[in-house]
Amino acid sequence: MNTLRALVMSLGLLMTTQSLAFAPAADDPICLLKSCAVTLLQCGIDEECRNWLGCVRSCGDDKIKCPSTCGFFYQSDRINKTSQCVFDSRCVDLGFGSLPNYEHDNRPMVPLQKLSGTYWFAASHGGTHIFDYDCQRFDFTNADQTGGPVQVTFSVPLTLNGSTRLTGAHGTFTPLNSGAVEVAYENFSGYHERWYLLDQTPDTLLAHVCIDAGSICYDYGTVLLSKRSLSEVNPDALQQIDRLTRAHDGIGISAFKTSRVEGCVH
Repeated sequence: MNTLRALVMSLGLLMTTQSLAFAPAADDPICLLKSCAVTLLQCGIDEECRNWLGCVRSCGDDKIKCPSTCGFFYQSDRINKTSQCVFDSRCVDLGFGSLPNYEHDNRPMVPLQKLSGTYWFAASHGGTHIFDYDCQRFDFTNADQTGGPVQVTFSVPLTLNGSTRLTGAHGTFTPLNSGAVEVAYENFSGYHERWYLLDQTPDTLLAHVCIDAGSICYDYGTVLLSKRSLSEVNPDALQQIDRLTRAHDGIGISAFKTSRVEGCVH
């Protein structure tokens, strides 16, 4: 695809009312055109960014899970710059408003302790927005015993349009003065999560997660990371998790949706 065609295609994506698969905050995309026209046109020149634009545009009414999949599958510096402009412009509805607001109810949290090694996304409780694909891997690096920032490399194999990629992101878990933990990934400019740690053992991490939007944190659900499959987790640790999830979610761990851990290699 030559440069002129790429520019025309990108401008066409911009001017479509379903651009980026997000409904514009206004009745037309003029706000986004004023804020991000150049950025989007540059995105159209970059093949990876152009494919990302086409992917999120095809998401239709699915404003959270499908665009998240597109964001993991397609990655480039140009995509980061484009997504940052979209976040900063406040011209589009990113779909987070479909999630309930989360307000922490002063339930005791545990401080982030030394976290290192490989953990897997083992189970979750929440809506279909949970990024619940199998074989999600978190590699943590932290030699600080005092609970300082923890570096993480996230990876997951994804298949889209018949093609499979091992996708990932690099980020940081940073303890906040409130007791929560801010999670920010380098790949997703402008996007942050807040994790409220409910339990941490040498093999598991239980947390309630919300999407941080300043004064509002949108409820994402409760997640359980584990170094091994739940069938191999210490029974005492599972009983503790079950007790906490009953207190926090009103249900036990048996009601959580589990993700495949066995046989995951990457």
